[in-house]
Amino acid sequence: MTAYVTDTQERIARVLRELTDGAGYPPSIREIAVAVGLSGSTVAYHLRALERHGIVSHTPHRSRSYQIRR
Repeated sequence: MTAYVTDTQERIARVLRELTDGAGYPPSIREIAVAVGLSGSTVAYHLRALERHGIVSHTPHRSRSYQIRR
């Protein structure tokens, strides 16, 4: 990853990619939270940071919209 990200953010990005590849569509924040062992609000905070870094994107007000930018 090009921008500085924390270990937790890197783990969240990896899980987001794995769950998306496995299911064929993006996971919910709750599904990501369960997979990484964090609360949903903590995962949402880190996803917003990843979005600021340009690593993930999402459509506001739409569920399951976080995606890794490829």
